[in-house]
Amino acid sequence: MRNLLATVEKVLDHDVPLLIRGESGTGKDRLAEAIHAISARRAEPFVHVDCATIPADLFESELFGYERGTFTDAVTRRIGRLEQAKSGSVYFDNIDALPDTLQAKLLRVLQDRRFTRLGGNQNVDFTARVIASASGDISAMRPDLLYRINVVTVTVPPLRERREDILPLAREFADKRKTIESSAAALLVSHAWPGNVRELRNAVERAILTGEGESIAPDALPLSDAEFVTAAALGHWTLDELEKNYIRAVLRETRSNYSKTAEILGINRKTLLEKRRKYGLT
Repeated sequence: MRNLLATVEKVLDHDVPLLIRGESGTGKDRLAEAIHAISARRAEPFVHVDCATIPADLFESELFGYERGTFTDAVTRRIGRLEQAKSGSVYFDNIDALPDTLQAKLLRVLQDRRFTRLGGNQNVDFTARVIASASGDISAMRPDLLYRINVVTVTVPPLRERREDILPLAREFADKRKTIESSAAALLVSHAWPGNVRELRNAVERAILTGEGESIAPDALPLSDAEFVTAAALGHWTLDELEKNYIRAVLRETRSNYSKTAEILGINRKTLLEKRRKYGLT
């Protein structure tokens, strides 16, 4: 991440396109926003264009805008997103999802640095900086567009490759609403996080909303039993800690049905109640 940020810093105020690559959920959109926010263009708009969600038949009108009377519902002129950006930044999120025909239209704009609103004949200058992101295989993109947008490329590493960032991020997401127990911290660090930072944020939010007490415990995290055991080993839990967290997890699973919990644990109800008092479990 330090290398990535060092590269970004070098090109921050140079008027060159920037391509951000990385798996889904790694925070490419947040990086794009941050680049704009600390650049010389920060006083101008930051316009987010999600290429994966805008229908193909609406893409041109969204991007370029249109003149009054262009089609039936065009009762007034509409300013497109490129024009809205002024001299700020346009972020083309998931640019690799664009169909080939739309890639060609976008390429023309980036080459000419001007466009025409639909139904119009007046050129509009395009002066915004271009930032793009891609999660998939960019080899299928038009080579000429790819050459145009990847003057500088940075890759955001997946969370599993920067585990030292997991706990600082989790604490940031918790935002002082709850602390994170040491046993839960070990569980967070041991998880592979295939959904990356987005999955981590959702896990912490769920634990805060559904967990009991003033801290996040392992049983409040939506992770697997195998990871629970791995976290216990990585976190050097004592047998008491392992027993406490496991009993709490089973109580949560049975919705505090003591008879069912005792049956799962292989102990009698009286022993369960004694352990519950010992560990302060509710």
